[in-house]
Amino acid sequence: MIASRVLRAASGRTPLIQFLGKRSIPESIDHTPRLHPQDPHPSLPTSFAEYRVRASQHGPLTGYRSASSPITRPSIQPNEGEHFDRNELPRRFWRLRISKAEMQAIEDGAAIIA
Repeated sequence: MIASRVLRAASGRTPLIQFLGKRSIPESIDHTPRLHPQDPHPSLPTSFAEYRVRASQHGPLTGYRSASSPITRPSIQPNEGEHFDRNELPRRFWRLRISKAEMQAIEDGAAIIA
């Protein structure tokens, strides 16, 4: 017989995972709102509007604009000597056209056609 199996059978096996057992739901849970211990404000907000005034997630939530007051942004135009599209450049900078024979050679992998 294999020695490791004999030793394992003789010593008895205890699992490494300790199971917690059956869970029990507490009878009463307190859901009343409370301040976080590190909250800088002395009291909870009384309304959502008050919450928005003092809330900050990734910065203050002030400066919110509604659809009735849209943000006006300047139009984007290229500066002198800048171009947004390659076709606005002189013709020598345009993409080169590939003939059908060249495309067929590329697709076939034929390096003999030059």
